Amino acid sequence: MDASIKQLARERMKGHCRVCPQCDGRACAGEVPGMGGLGTGSSFRANVEALARVKLAMRCLHNAAQPDTSTEILGLKLALPLMAAPIGGVAFNMGDASQNPVDEAAYAEAVICGSKQAGIIGCGGDGVGSLIPDCAFAAIR
Repeated sequence: MDASIKQLARERMKGHCRVCPQCDGRACAGEVPGMGGLGTGSSFRANVEALARVKLAMRCLHNAAQPDTSTEILGLKLALPLMAAPIGGVAFNMGDASQNPVDEAAYAEAVICGSKQAGIIGCGGDGVGSLIPDCAFAAIR
């Protein structure tokens, strides 16, 4: 990742994210506000570890130049068997509006629309009160 992007992230996420070289939830487990996952952060770390075990053996079984990564899940055709994580509470977990120019509605819109454009499943977050799921539902509509 470009150093200027990391520097901008450090500035905007100060006090909320350490912008670690590898985001695995260890440094920020259970911190609120923050990005490290709820409680002990064990689910976050387990997901990172499970994903690290996935390896693609390119062209070991065939010589396909353009493999088809699409799949169908619950009757929904996807370009890739992938889901965007259900994250919410960006104002609380990523800093106030003076630090973070993305509010809850803009974040939900970006995730849902970007996921749809990419052909994957986009998820919205939940949380205390109705703002977070309301923004996710509005983006889905």
